[in-house]
Amino acid sequence: MRIGPEPLSQNQQQTTSESASRSHIAVILANNLGGFGSDSPMPKVGALPILLRSILGAHKAGASRIDVIFDSAKAPSLRDELVKTGRIPSTVEWCELTSGQVFLPSLLGQLASEVQGHLVLIAGDGIYQPSLHRRAAEWSGEDNALALMTGGEMVGICALSREMAIDLAGRCPAVASSIADVLTWLSMTHSVEREPVVEEKWQRILNKQQRLSAEQKLNGWLVKPTDGIFARANRKISIPISRQIIPFPITPNMVSLFTLGVSFAGGVFLALGGYWNMLAGATLSWFSSVLDGCDGEVARLKLQESPFGCWLETICDNLYYLFTFSGLTIGLVRTTGNRNYLMWGGLLVFGAIASFLTTGLQRHQLAGERPEQYLAVWHKKADHRSSNPFLFLGRHTEFIIRRCFLPYVFLFFALFNIMNWLLIAGAVGANLVWMIAFYSYLTFVPVRASAVPNAVS
Repeated sequence: MRIGPEPLSQNQQQTTSESASRSHIAVILANNLGGFGSDSPMPKVGALPILLRSILGAHKAGASRIDVIFDSAKAPSLRDELVKTGRIPSTVEWCELTSGQVFLPSLLGQLASEVQGHLVLIAGDGIYQPSLHRRAAEWSGEDNALALMTGGEMVGICALSREMAIDLAGRCPAVASSIADVLTWLSMTHSVEREPVVEEKWQRILNKQQRLSAEQKLNGWLVKPTDGIFARANRKISIPISRQIIPFPITPNMVSLFTLGVSFAGGVFLALGGYWNMLAGATLSWFSSVLDGCDGEVARLKLQESPFGCWLETICDNLYYLFTFSGLTIGLVRTTGNRNYLMWGGLLVFGAIASFLTTGLQRHQLAGERPEQYLAVWHKKADHRSSNPFLFLGRHTEFIIRRCFLPYVFLFFALFNIMNWLLIAGAVGANLVWMIAFYSYLTFVPVRASAVPNAVS
């Protein structure tokens, strides 16, 4: 039995063009859930039901439709808990397996006949790093099936070609009720592509100990590959804060705006001048740096990432620089009476604004609809041109201007009361930043243009 989707709130709706570009169906097997604990029919990880994590992960990976398969006896309680979250995409359909009437192989064959692409099967009793959802979604479908494996254990995500799913409906025994059953039959009758996956990227959850292990792995997924020493140090504080935030109806954008308020307060204290005010401003600047990691962490924990949120965070980051540098300039003039600092402050603010505009332009060029990937893409392209001294300099010094590093510099200079030297160094550095960003933009444009014909040919 198939039941239509619940209506979505407005902020969960997706554009028609986005839906039209999707080509596969995600099938989430929730018939093995229920009875976990006494308060809920399914466990929560990162304050979200694990089944909702699979649904949102499949939706973000580009599924044209998501069919959630329940056992008919458990369907009402499981479905009600999911609907109460208000986050079910409009592409979701509920399916019930009624004992003796509807069988998994026949249902998969029916779904395959309704789509031109492939099927992605997801076990609902686990959590999966988003990269696994993307891998299954992007599978070419040229072979019979793709199974993600850790050693000899199935991860809980596999992909079936359309033809294989239809063949499955006609030949697989009706008693098959799980992904493991399906793959066992496929392994005996067809070739299956097996792809290794490290254990840290997924976790099956059948008991409380496994749920605790899933929480720890989820924390690990919050760390970005581009995080350096200072970013990782900040995350030791920001992740516990984010964990306290997620049970409440607080969005990542709210966190970004609150962080901006802390940045403004830091700029105000810097502008007041004097040793202790400057030190307090530098401390608030550092605290806003820690909070700066929370908006992205909350977004990943609650699966609320969006291009708009990434751009909002970028704008807040650049306003942080403006608040801080303007406050520093005003504070030095008030403290010393030397108006020459206004010239250095003006150069610094000009460099900060120019850097914001040039990096924003380059972010759009390199990352497009995935702005959060900008830094990783820029690193890769700069590494390929390591013989270029300008790009080499930018690649190996860009960490200095990161939001996670610069506040530590402010604390150091404020502690030793040498903020005037920081202002001068900042004015020079900010103007180097926009020059390097603009140069790399001009350098990388031909590469992007030439890549199109090669891809077509």
